[in-house]
Amino acid sequence: MIGRVKSLLGLGSADAVQHHDPKAELRLAAACLLVEASMIDGEVDERETERLSIRLAEHFEMEPEEVRSLVDKAGEVAADAVDWNRFTRVLKAEFEIEERITMLELLWEVVLADGELHAYEDSLVRRIAGLLHVEDHDRATARHRAEARLAQA
Repeated sequence: MIGRVKSLLGLGSADAVQHHDPKAELRLAAACLLVEASMIDGEVDERETERLSIRLAEHFEMEPEEVRSLVDKAGEVAADAVDWNRFTRVLKAEFEIEERITMLELLWEVVLADGELHAYEDSLVRRIAGLLHVEDHDRATARHRAEARLAQA
């Protein structure tokens, strides 16, 4: 499994090292959490998938085909993941606190995109906030910003 994850992250061969993108692991970790958020309630809603694709493209300044590829990879990696620590560890190491709060905002946008908040979705965001060392008031602020952005969409 480690070999598969390295392969998915582009770390599996000498050729991959020559073309290594230092932000690839960060983008994949963020995408894995967003894909997990879109699936955690047992239904993959098109609105959630669309929202996560839009926000990944905006946040990481990616083209649509790059986002599709990233989301596909993230789906594979997230399906094999046993916990979220490996993803949050990358985000915590690379992101300052404001960027981690923005990540929570992205999570809120995905889980709220279908107009419903399932208990599993709420729990996911709360647990990810803890793993990212984001305070409760910042988590609430991220939710309000996400709700406002969705209301404008």
